[in-house]
Amino acid sequence: MTTLRSTILALGLLAGLVGCTTPTENSTETDLDPTGEAVPDPMVRKPWTTTFSEPALLFANTVHIEGPRGLMDHFAARTVDEYHSYAAETLPEGFRQVFRVERPEAGVELRAYLDALEIVVIDELVVLERPGEHDVIVRAVGEVYWRETNSGREQRAAQLSLSGPVEETGPYVPPTEERSGDSDLSELGTVDTAPSSDIEEN
Repeated sequence: MTTLRSTILALGLLAGLVGCTTPTENSTETDLDPTGEAVPDPMVRKPWTTTFSEPALLFANTVHIEGPRGLMDHFAARTVDEYHSYAAETLPEGFRQVFRVERPEAGVELRAYLDALEIVVIDELVVLERPGEHDVIVRAVGEVYWRETNSGREQRAAQLSLSGPVEETGPYVPPTEERSGDSDLSELGTVDTAPSSDIEEN
């Protein structure tokens, strides 16, 4: 009798512990990133743009890239410790990475990739992944050269800005030169340019 009573008490205690540790059906747990924003499920595909899905080359002294959460899934940089430096920090504006060419006289450029866009930088590359919904913006400054691989179309400018609307579903449109008197710019491609005197187009 004592053994049976002890067994019943043990089973009751075990059931109580299980009930305390098992989450209820309606309970939820949300992780927050350093900016205070909820971290999305990594298995859920993040909204993105197709603007940079066509092979192209961008060459400039400095390049600044910014975009929404998920930017790092589409970005990669190739660095050499002897010639390049790297720093990263979390700011209220988002997660910021800075790549610098420390020995430009050595001629070892910094190379990075945003989807199919290859980026070659002479001085500095800044990448900012921002919380919230934002378009993907690439700003290049200083002796900018852009070339679309498939068509061979190219452009030279003092500065060039490319915009990729997130969740954009339309066809890819390459950057176009901004000329005085133009009332409309393509939704994709160049947002702001300052062409140099030796623009070349095929």
